[in-house]
Amino acid sequence: MNMSSASAYAYAKASGMLVKSYVGDNAIPLFHAKSLSELWELIFRTSVPSVPEVIFANTIENEAMKRFISQYTHLLDVYDKPDSYLIELLRRYEIENLKVIAASLSLGEEKKPRTVDIGDYALLHYNEWPNLSAITRGTRYEWYSEASAVEKRMQLDYQLDALEIKTLWASLDKISDGTKSILKNFFIEEYSVKNMQWALRLKVYYKFSREKIIENLFCLGDKPSPSDKICGYAFEILDKEVDSYEDWKNWRFAKFLNAHTEGDVWSVNPRRIEHCFKFLEKSKARKMFHLYPMTDISMVMFFFLKQQELNCIRAATEKLRLGASVSEAMYVAGIKKEMDDTI
Repeated sequence: MNMSSASAYAYAKASGMLVKSYVGDNAIPLFHAKSLSELWELIFRTSVPSVPEVIFANTIENEAMKRFISQYTHLLDVYDKPDSYLIELLRRYEIENLKVIAASLSLGEEKKPRTVDIGDYALLHYNEWPNLSAITRGTRYEWYSEASAVEKRMQLDYQLDALEIKTLWASLDKISDGTKSILKNFFIEEYSVKNMQWALRLKVYYKFSREKIIENLFCLGDKPSPSDKICGYAFEILDKEVDSYEDWKNWRFAKFLNAHTEGDVWSVNPRRIEHCFKFLEKSKARKMFHLYPMTDISMVMFFFLKQQELNCIRAATEKLRLGASVSEAMYVAGIKKEMDDTI
């Protein structure tokens, strides 16, 4: 199909898929399922497979992932030549696959680990297991050729994530339908927030120094700096005291802070901030999907909304597996807006 016909068809198909997806209020029934079997029937509308109960939750999550990948690649295949940014989004999963493979090899595991199959869009040579050098040969990941100990592997995984971000950013310049500037702004906001959340976790939970946090930030330039397009939000919180509300009350995202009562002990809660962004992103993605029909924007928002569906399914399976409450599971999934500050 030519670009305009493919865009129209893809948008119509994506719209139909989203109507049936478990996103937003549509996801609420997931959390009221009384068993994993009931959850399976709700999601897939097929008979329950004969699998051991101990792996049933993973089976549900894996099948949901397969369905998402199948739906997204079907939309990509409609185009004679889809814009590279749409493909690079999918290859996020290949980076995670490489991390899983490297971890399995470093632990001496003989069985090939489960990975996400992205079909013809894959770069890695999965049939070369367990030879990591052969798996990555001739790809952009060729430098990741040896299974390493944990500390070294963490450094390599950071390099993989940094490569993903810069590859995605470069691919935005090849967008062909006039939405480049809008998607660039969306990308900058997304990764600025992720960087800030990452910095906050390192600061609060791991007690990293300012310098150590900066070393672990992602950037679009040569090194993290306040002027880098995706580093600004992170640098804004580096010098704030985690237990001083005065330091945070005028922060640009102060409305996402946990409640503060004068005279009480207070400390910034990263999980609450992350949840507030999760809730906000859900609404933003749905709005942008319909605001820019038949464009790369609608395809990107479809991708993000379906990822949110996977998060809801994962939260629902965990709720049943761990015996969590409906309210707590919905909060974790970003469906329920408020929860007490202990979460």
